[in-house]
Amino acid sequence: MALDKNVTSFEENEMTMADLMNEYKGSDNMSGGKEIEVTIVEENADGFMADIGMKSEAMIPKTEFEEGKIPPELKVGATVKVKIVNTRGMTILSYREVAEKAKWDAVEKLFKEGKHVHGTILKTVKGGFIVDIGGINAFLHISQVSASFVKDGEKYVGKSYEFALTEFDRYAKKASVSRRKILEDQKSANREAALSSIAEGQIVDGTVSKIMPFGAFVNLGGIDGLLHIGEMAWYKVNKVEDLLHEGQNVRVQVGKVDKASGKISLSMKNLTPHPWDSASERFPEGLIMKGKVTSVMDYGAFVELEPGIEGLLHASEYAWNDSETAFKKNVKKGHELEVKIIGVDKENKKISLSVKKIQANPWDDASRHYAPGAKVKGAVQNIMPFGAFIKLPQGIEGLVHISDFSWTQRIKHPENMLKKGDEVEVVVLSVNPQTEKISLSIKHATEDPYKKYKTGTAVTGKVVRVAEFGVFIEIEPGIEALIKNSEISSIKEERSASTLKEGDTVEAKIIKVDSKDRKLEASIKKLEFDREKELVKKYANQDDKPTLGQLLVDENESEQN
Repeated sequence: MALDKNVTSFEENEMTMADLMNEYKGSDNMSGGKEIEVTIVEENADGFMADIGMKSEAMIPKTEFEEGKIPPELKVGATVKVKIVNTRGMTILSYREVAEKAKWDAVEKLFKEGKHVHGTILKTVKGGFIVDIGGINAFLHISQVSASFVKDGEKYVGKSYEFALTEFDRYAKKASVSRRKILEDQKSANREAALSSIAEGQIVDGTVSKIMPFGAFVNLGGIDGLLHIGEMAWYKVNKVEDLLHEGQNVRVQVGKVDKASGKISLSMKNLTPHPWDSASERFPEGLIMKGKVTSVMDYGAFVELEPGIEGLLHASEYAWNDSETAFKKNVKKGHELEVKIIGVDKENKKISLSVKKIQANPWDDASRHYAPGAKVKGAVQNIMPFGAFIKLPQGIEGLVHISDFSWTQRIKHPENMLKKGDEVEVVVLSVNPQTEKISLSIKHATEDPYKKYKTGTAVTGKVVRVAEFGVFIEIEPGIEALIKNSEISSIKEERSASTLKEGDTVEAKIIKVDSKDRKLEASIKKLEFDREKELVKKYANQDDKPTLGQLLVDENESEQN
């Protein structure tokens, strides 16, 4: 029996040696830096105890992780891949190094294949963000988080996106990502697809993506088109915001498509009837309605009758009396006016308006109130180079032409005789209600002085001008008569203007009257001849007949006495 015991003891010792040999052989695979798979058999305060296939255990220390950030996969019973970092004493294993290596391997593979990576923006840093991509931190520049300018980066923190790997350096452990590149690539692809499917004249639905002072950009599903402010409505749109806002759904018609540049022009107004198509029916002549003054010019004002339709109120159509002055004083932008349609030009898209024609026309009774030849008083309203406008009692204006200011004076400018506000007496020369014109005269309020000078009338005048052909004598202020050299004297040698000088007073006889050209001619010779005849006649019956010379001497003496 003792023998049997010894044999048993030997067998047991022999097995122990085998185990020791296996353990020794296994230790060759436990060199530092080697990666192995282990099973976690226990967790304590220091770490996770792992079965490495030997009698001794190894530990994954908790100190290799940040506090509170132990990976959830590390738990009792789990098989994990680790790296041997120390074999002296208790074998120390590292799970973090293997896990990080796997993460970098995965990201590197994606980078080499040009694939995108999913990530979450963790926080903002100077110039951008830190993004968690599969367990490693990458840098995202602020310009790469969106396709548009980003002012506030905080709103992106905590959000997850697909990113393009733009830079990867495994040895420096650096990685950079971009979301903008994905967005632009996607936009470009969508743009190409949309551009290929869109055609001029097509009616499409879109969403207002951006408002600008000159119009709005409308997203058509992958591509933006420009809706110019002038294409929003048939009427003038002052501000885009008056009609549209970002995010608004709109229906538009495609105008021009430039596939080379990718530019698309759009229109909203082309989807509605042109307001001028039925303007003649909606705004017939004679219609009285209200409108809003949109702009005021020197010559008139534009009045909006409805959106897209404006009419012109000329300054002369505002009032019957002193219209332009009243227009400038009363018509202002934004005012509401009651107007009358007096003309529609559909072809040229013009409507003429009037305010004064809503009121009674004083010209309708002008012929009755102002018959030709009637004398009236009025106030000088305006003075022009060609004459003066006189405001008459009924409120209408008449014109005194410069030629009707005076019978005798040649007026160079009306201002030399009148000033604004003067009251004058005038005579009506003519009335034309159709053209709304009255011709007036100041000079006709007095008798024409030329009418009292008949052929044969004896006159006395003063020489005012001497010419080669004769002299001019003034017989009353403004009225002159010409005495030709041949009419100065009956004596041939004295028939010269040199016998007279300026300032001389002479007597003469009117021998010619030209009422049209306002000219008189006189003769000293004929007056003297007439007087000689009278003297001869006077003494013709006397027995002792005197000579002509004596008669003249006697006549002169009698005149002197």
